[in-house]
Order: sequence, then structure tokens, then C-alpha cells
Amino acid sequence: MKLIPCLLTLFAIAFASDAFAQDKTDYTLNDGQVHFHVPAGWNAIMEKADGNPQAVAFQVPDAAAQGGEDSASVTVKTRQLQGAVTFNAVVQEEFEHAKSQGGYSSDAAGTDASVHQYSVVRGKTKYFVSDSFTLSGSGSIVTQVRCQRPLLDKTPAAWATQFDSACASVVASLKQ
Repeated sequence: MKLIPCLLTLFAIAFASDAFAQDKTDYTLNDGQVHFHVPAGWNAIMEKADGNPQAVAFQVPDAAAQGGEDSASVTVKTRQLQGAVTFNAVVQEEFEHAKSQGGYSSDAAGTDASVHQYSVVRGKTKYFVSDSFTLSGSGSIVTQVRCQRPLLDKTPAAWATQFDSACASVVASLKQ
């Protein structure tokens, strides 16, 4: 008879752990060398915390995209610099990769050399993408934050502004 209360207690602890994991906002990569924060409610849909590169991808709730194939997402990816590879070379390589995507169009608003804003077409939908690059881990790790959201007619401008602001806060959290 004592087994049932014990099992119920273990189930409650396991359930509580899963519930709190859903609201995780603090993340680290590269054995703790890279720290960043995301807003509550962003769901981690992929985590790779070993090897080179490492990354965490988040799906960001977007009521306008709900029920469709399109979704807003944010990916934080790290890459350990090795040998002659420099920050500028990695950033340029990523810029060139972005330019090779279908429907690529540069956004003139991206004036910072370490930020690349552009749009691409994925499937039938145009997406706005912002790639921000910073040096982390005592200057030995390039961290890329890619924020992408579908440009849907039904998306409220306030939601897009909030998404862009939240992305900027993720980038800012890398510098803390």
C-alpha cells in the first residue's frame, strides 16, 4: 500500500520538472562559455550542446501562423574559432550563404557590419531574417543569433515589433 503514495509522489515530481522545463529561459553552450536568455514561452525545439558547432533552436509563438506550415523561430549557434579562421571570415561566410537562398533580398536597415538583415522565400512564404554575430568565450567563439519570422498579411505589426525586440534582447544577453 505504501508503494502507491511513493509512485504518486515520483509522478508529481517528474510532472513538475517537465512543467518547469517548458519555461526555461537561461541557456549555455560551449561548456558554459556562452550564456544567453530567451523570453518565457519560447519552446526549445532542438538542442545540440556538444561538438562544433553547437546550437539551440526555439519556436516562437505566432498566432497568425498557427495552423499553417510557417513559423517564427530563433536559433543561437556557436562556432569555435580555430587557427587562422577569424570572426570576420566566419561572418562573411554566413553572409554569402544567406545570399544563396531563394528569393534573397538585402534589407538596407542592417547597417552594422555584424548584423545582416534580409528576406528570403521559403516554400511560398517570404521571411524576414536577422543574423547577428558576436564574439563570446574570451573571443574564441563566434555566436550567431538568427531570428526569422514569416511575413504574413495577418500578422499584427505590434507582434512583429515585439518579436524583433525580443530577438535584440537575446543578442544583448550574450554580452552580459
